[in-house]
Amino acid sequence: MAHHVFISYSSHNKPVADAVCATLEASGLRCWMAPRDIAPGADWSQAIIDAIAAAQAFVLVFSSHSNQSEQVKREVSFAVSQARPIVPLRIEDVQPSGAMLYYLGTVHWMDALAGPPETYLHRLSSTVLGMLRNPGSASPATPVKP
Repeated sequence: MAHHVFISYSSHNKPVADAVCATLEASGLRCWMAPRDIAPGADWSQAIIDAIAAAQAFVLVFSSHSNQSEQVKREVSFAVSQARPIVPLRIEDVQPSGAMLYYLGTVHWMDALAGPPETYLHRLSSTVLGMLRNPGSASPATPVKP
């Protein structure tokens, strides 16, 4: 099934990634997440590469764990090489370092550090919808048809 958004996250942040996915999918966006969308028996790395290449946007759940994750770094690197728009959702008060700073140094962050999760999840959904409706823009838009 085709998807709009690839969600990258550290396994330590799976509950947040699941909430992000549920919110985006409730908005009409189809998301791709590992391991949920990797077929049994499929090559894990190839499935991720294919999913990022097919995605229209890349959402990164950013935390101290994802900042240090080699897997997340590889995903972000490939998303950059494929010129996918990246929306980092920062869920901890941590700055990117090393390779993550290199890849994300010019990208505007969405902070999800205070307030109810529904507030930032709704904003994230509106932002991604806007990006897909109007490339180069981050304004809210109506749902994209799956």
